[in-house]
Amino acid sequence: MKTKEFVLLLSTLLIMNCAGTAPSVGEEISNQESTESDTKVVEEEVKVEIFTVQEPEAPPLPVTVFEPYMIKRGDYLIKIASREYGDSSRWREIYEWNREEIGSNPNKIYPYNFLSLKREASKAKNCDLEFFDYQIQSGDTAWGLADEIYGDELAWVIIYMDNERLIRNNDGVLQPGTIFKMRKKLDPCS
Repeated sequence: MKTKEFVLLLSTLLIMNCAGTAPSVGEEISNQESTESDTKVVEEEVKVEIFTVQEPEAPPLPVTVFEPYMIKRGDYLIKIASREYGDSSRWREIYEWNREEIGSNPNKIYPYNFLSLKREASKAKNCDLEFFDYQIQSGDTAWGLADEIYGDELAWVIIYMDNERLIRNNDGVLQPGTIFKMRKKLDPCS
């Protein structure tokens, strides 16, 4: 029973501290209304200054472009992704961008063919082709010219791409006296 009395006493003290006086049991509590003469109301004008915080503007998304990439000897998609993007796992993206050109097997890519790589437009390289004229001599082959001019016989693919119409018109034979267009720089983007 002492615990109940202690709790009741503690509750009474708490009420006295909060309200100032403790009502006695059975006493009716009434609200006291103050008259205007008892209390002086002071009205003050309060200025509230409103301002808004603007979120910083997000930087614009970079505009991306596709840039040609010439496959080099010994390249494979993981190596290209690592060298060009610093992340070898991006080989899947490169494959998706070039699925039509590569085909169903991402392991079959060939030197001197081209892939499309995505770049920020501001970081894209100038890939303008520059050519010089070369007159075909007796005994010239695309393989031999590629080795002589570009330093790699597999670059015959480039000679074929750049002169396909002339080669087709001559049934694949390099006719002496024919003027071929040869690249000044094998890979214009490097």
